[in-house]
Amino acid sequence: MVRENMNARPPRFAFLCTKRAVALLSVITCALIVIIALAATNVIHPGSSSGTTTNSGAASVTATSPHIYTTTSLTPSSSDSSNTANVNDPNAPLRIMALGASVVKGETSPGTVGFRKPMRDSLVDLGFTVNMVGAVRLGDMIDNDVEAYGGRKITEMHEYATQSVPETLPNMFVINLGTNNVLQNIDVDIAGQQMGDLINYLLTASNRSVVILSTLLTNTVPDAEPKVLQINEQYRSLMPGFEAENKSVVLVEMHPSEGVITDVPTIDDIGPDGSHPTEEGYAMMARRFIIGIQDARNKGFIQTPVDNGIPNDGDAERAGESTST
Repeated sequence: MVRENMNARPPRFAFLCTKRAVALLSVITCALIVIIALAATNVIHPGSSSGTTTNSGAASVTATSPHIYTTTSLTPSSSDSSNTANVNDPNAPLRIMALGASVVKGETSPGTVGFRKPMRDSLVDLGFTVNMVGAVRLGDMIDNDVEAYGGRKITEMHEYATQSVPETLPNMFVINLGTNNVLQNIDVDIAGQQMGDLINYLLTASNRSVVILSTLLTNTVPDAEPKVLQINEQYRSLMPGFEAENKSVVLVEMHPSEGVITDVPTIDDIGPDGSHPTEEGYAMMARRFIIGIQDARNKGFIQTPVDNGIPNDGDAERAGESTST
């Protein structure tokens, strides 16, 4: 008789017949079914190393590797259309608002055009398309719109600007303003602050614009010149702040006190009233403003004006031949 070996090992697959084995196989089978179902519904993406997808609100983010993510936007992107195009366009048409008081109007000049007509003519000769804008039409020139009122001070012109700028949206402001603060001896000590407030308003209200600011002309009215020098120094002191903030502002010197400046009106170029230039003095102002505009162009400050229905060419507009694009 052969004795059974009580220490012999059971067959290799005998455990499959046990209740524990049956339970284990059931768990594994259920898990496989769940995984297949998830893959079929794209909850688990094939090829995803992490096998997970997260949602971050406005965008779905799918992990494709530990360090690379593919983002799909669920909502259209929004942007301010007034700022998204035509930045630094040196060939853009110029929609110019000449802003100031009687000097900007051109009082005492032949035809009451002052510096505006020679400045505009020179810009056209340089290849610019120009439309002068403003609430006033004045002077013996076709495109004679201007924003200027005699006797007005800085804060008063700021108020006028709030009425006309949002409607016209110039891309350039040419400013000579502050002489009446001098002559009326009002706010001389804070003229720079008031001018800074005005400029910041203009750049905000018409956010494709550049400001060409001039210092005040020399003045032969008794006791006026020290105040002129005081305000001019305040205007100059504005520039470092504007430059630090990358704001589109150019300062044009119109006073001979700086010495090295050429073609600036001197007392010989001021008329008998002591404040307004002679015809040649106005022509000098025009040439100085042209230099400032060319400086703005070189600095990349000129942008295409907002398309609000105002034609590009002011002369053609008056002739009924709109060249607006």
